[in-house]
Amino acid sequence: MKNRSKLLSLALILTLLFSCKKDSDTTPATSGKTAKFTITANGVNSSDDYVSFVIVGGDTKGTKTIWKVNGVTRNNEAAISLGKDDFTGSTKTYVIETVLPVDVITTSVQCINFNASYQISYKAEIDGKVITNDDGVTVDVNKDYTHQFDY
Repeated sequence: MKNRSKLLSLALILTLLFSCKKDSDTTPATSGKTAKFTITANGVNSSDDYVSFVIVGGDTKGTKTIWKVNGVTRNNEAAISLGKDDFTGSTKTYVIETVLPVDVITTSVQCINFNASYQISYKAEIDGKVITNDDGVTVDVNKDYTHQFDY
């Protein structure tokens, strides 16, 4: 529930941010930033596993097609959400990239386990530079992985 409240708050903030109209054209245009996220989760198969990766981006123009996932453009999606079911099949790694420069990027990650452990890796590259690289993190009953990142 706590994460859903955070996600809804984030969505509301982004909606308000991008619905604001510019007063004039004299404001300098921002070039934005590009992003690439590589996410892997291995060993996710228990009904006790909780996996959630949410990546949201936006620009002042209100662009809705922002991301591609594993090379496929996701039309009309400003946010990408991956959960447990996305990692229980044959695909264990997802590469999420911007299709154009954006002004705002935020991610919310929560991985919890109440039984057998699993491993995740989370890598964030902004403008080609690695900003976050948490590789081979074990998630078990004693250690969760819960973070919110703003880029």
